[in-house]
Amino acid sequence: MSQQNPGNPMKQPDSDGPEGTISLQSISRNLLVHLQRQYDILAFTLANLRGEDPSAYDLYSAIARVMPAPKAHLTHGQMRAYSRALLQRTAVNDLLQLAAAGLDQCHLLCAFIQEKGNQTAPNPEADQRVGKRQQAFARAKLQEKFETLERDFGIINELEDALFSLAAALRVLANGGQVTNDDISPDGTLVLDFKMVRDVDQDGKTQPKLTDVSRTFRPGEQLQLTDEELIGLNITVAKFLDNLFRAVDQYGTNALGGKNG
Repeated sequence: MSQQNPGNPMKQPDSDGPEGTISLQSISRNLLVHLQRQYDILAFTLANLRGEDPSAYDLYSAIARVMPAPKAHLTHGQMRAYSRALLQRTAVNDLLQLAAAGLDQCHLLCAFIQEKGNQTAPNPEADQRVGKRQQAFARAKLQEKFETLERDFGIINELEDALFSLAAALRVLANGGQVTNDDISPDGTLVLDFKMVRDVDQDGKTQPKLTDVSRTFRPGEQLQLTDEELIGLNITVAKFLDNLFRAVDQYGTNALGGKNG
């Protein structure tokens, strides 16, 4: 499934065919490669945090012999906590940005299909309509993006709520990490939903299974996730993108009369 790209304001995925052509294959490959890199960085950083040597921090801190503001220098323990908090905030932000990029790029492809169908001849008017729709979509809030995909293309993702909880978590982390009354739902809590792979017993054998997990936070609590939960967020976004790609593929197949390439 591929369509010509007339010059959309967002960064485009690499093309699989002629110049200016985008496809679901190129979109999915690009995003999943970026997600894998996020996963690798997270795993590498967590491993280093767990196995770091406190004396090495002191060694490197003393290399310059002087510091810009010695009284503000953090001890190893303080710096470890600071780094862990920074890693958590960065990981959540990057994953949310990656999911949003998936929504933007898939919307562009669907808009092309809807406006041009199987047409291959140049159509400046259709390209202009696509451009305007894409600009509006790129500026839209997360909720509006989901509403547009459902209204225009019938695309629904069962992990929408997980993305909303990820966005809520990012707001908390950006404001210092403590949950406030402004962050909670009417039931008085902030719930973070995500997926994790856990071993389950099936017919006497242990098998890995993708399971639903949630963490509940209340006002005054710090939003802190375990290493396993941070990795679980990557799995959540991977599953979200997989669902999105499948829905776009189905839309394109239906819209193009069963022709998918």
